[in-house]
Formats: sequence, structure tokens, C-alpha cells
Amino acid sequence: MVDVGWVINLVAGAKDLANVSRIAEGQAGNTHQVQQVKDIIEALRLIYFAPRGVISLLDDLANGIRPSQELIEGILTNFNDGEHFVERMRLRLDPAAGQPEGTLSLKAEKVLREISYGKGGVRAKVQNLLNQALTFGEDIPRDEAGELRDEILLLNEAIEDAEEALFKSLRNL
Repeated sequence: MVDVGWVINLVAGAKDLANVSRIAEGQAGNTHQVQQVKDIIEALRLIYFAPRGVISLLDDLANGIRPSQELIEGILTNFNDGEHFVERMRLRLDPAAGQPEGTLSLKAEKVLREISYGKGGVRAKVQNLLNQALTFGEDIPRDEAGELRDEILLLNEAIEDAEEALFKSLRNL
């Protein structure tokens, strides 16, 4: 059984992001800081798991539907091809230096960092689960597919909440 406690806490943190992501009034005219928030919003949108693809594949597997090898290979190929792009977006959420930029509060930056880490961890789980099936022609256990799908959906919820909170912070300028 997958421990999704971390992602449930992440969802709670993302929902609270609106309260900790407000740009200070004196910074409202700072277009650089506003652009940084817009870049973060864009990164969140780009690391979001779309309903088609991995989620629908895992949903089928969880429901006992065995997709064709071609479908699995197509989804996994697209998923793997996006690796470098996703890594660049994750770095927008958690810069390599790890130093706060000052645009957001430390708590808001922590939530974004956790989303970045969560995305990396979930991507690795998807690759391992699907690569195993492709490489060895094994069935994917229904319960594992369902748990991973649920973890992705919770991560998506955190991404949605964070994105919405950041939009609100921009509207309040």
C-alpha cells in the first residue's frame, strides 16, 4: 500500500497558499516579482497530469482493463519524452540553489518545493510501474495502479489549489 500521507498534507498546504503567497503592497508595482509569480503559475500548469494519458491508463489498469501493448508504449513514450521539460518546470518551483527569492513567503516556497518533489517522486513511480510491465510483459497489479492513480489525482489537486491561490494573489494587486 502506498503511503499518500505526504500528498494529503501537501494538498492542505496548497489550499493555504493563498494566505501566504500575497505579494506585499509595496511590491505590487514590481513587474519582475509579478512575472516570477506568473512563471510559477505556468510551471504548475505544465507539470499537471492531464486526464488523458497516464491517469486514464492507470484507471483502466485499476479497473482490470488490460490496455494494448501499443497504447502502453505510446503513453510511456510520451511520458518519458517529457522528462527534461518537466525537470525544467520543477526547477522553476524549486530553484537549484534552494535560496528563497523573496517574491513569496518561505511557507509558500516550501509548498511549491513539496509539489516539485512530489511530481518527481510520482513520475519515478509511474516509470517504474509501467517500465516493469513493458520490459517483462507482466501484469500490473490492480491495487498498485489504483493507488498510484489516486496519488496522482491528489498531487493534481495540490497543483490546482496552488495555482488558484497564486492567481488570487495576483488579482489582489
